Amino acid sequence: VNCPRCEQTVEHELWDLHKRLQCPQRMLACQYCKFELPAADIFEHQDVCGNRTKYCQPCNKDIRLREWIGHELLLHSKTNAAAESSRSMLEKEEGGCHKQVRPAFGLNHKQLFLTIAITGLAVLIGSILFQRRIGSSEAL
Repeated sequence: VNCPRCEQTVEHELWDLHKRLQCPQRMLACQYCKFELPAADIFEHQDVCGNRTKYCQPCNKDIRLREWIGHELLLHSKTNAAAESSRSMLEKEEGGCHKQVRPAFGLNHKQLFLTIAITGLAVLIGSILFQRRIGSSEAL
């Protein structure tokens, strides 16, 4: 089968895999701005796009988009707010002296699943590209 996007010839059995995961011209949405780009360009775009900043009103400072989710989870999540209020109660009970408590936070299950899926996809694509490079090197 000839791929209409990248013009690569793909075996019929691998067509679905190529279309969904391997084609460098398949369209992917940027995780920061949701703009769709070819897979071959997405990493460079996200590198630039993730460096843009968004203003965090509670903190009164600009946060990079690539750090936004972690910032929200660590500093502004409901679970962490409960940990903060527990910490301040402990401070009052101990007269202001307390041990450093590591903030507790829970990942949203959808965010965790998305992170795992993207990581798995990146590993799969990387291994396929690595195998292609080895195959083309051996052919020479």
